[in-house]
Amino acid sequence: MFQVGDMVCYGTTGACQITSHEARRYGDRMENCFVLKPVFDKSMTICVPESNEQLVARMHPVMTKEELMKLIRELPEEDARCDPNPDARRQYYNETLKKGDHRELLRMVKAIYAFKKARHSAGKRLSGFDENAMREAENMLYTEFALVLEIQPKEVVPFIRKELGGEA
Repeated sequence: MFQVGDMVCYGTTGACQITSHEARRYGDRMENCFVLKPVFDKSMTICVPESNEQLVARMHPVMTKEELMKLIRELPEEDARCDPNPDARRQYYNETLKKGDHRELLRMVKAIYAFKKARHSAGKRLSGFDENAMREAENMLYTEFALVLEIQPKEVVPFIRKELGGEA
């Protein structure tokens, strides 16, 4: 189980630190909660009730630097295409964001970037749900990557490009 001081990733919030484990009142009952502070957004506090398995399942340990570098090196090999059907894309985005699998999130971001580039070439923009899905996936990935690499989230994409020799 998690301990106070642990770094975790939580849902689409991204990298957080468990700052305390305390009892909080919810209606007429007391609940033991993990209190999380997003690493790159000190204005937010998240309380995750220990008894809520679905919410606790959204917490996972931060990956190691070795795992991260392996994932980055394998990125060019990932096949990434967006489904032309908006309903299928929306469903894929929702499932991918919910699962939080790093490889699939990277594949999704890569696909949306390619889709965005193609739409831009045709004089079109991405839909709102494509933009939102990309933003949420980037936040999930970039805050964790930044924490592991000891850089700022805005430095993650340049870091990846450099590691891939200019590719991304």
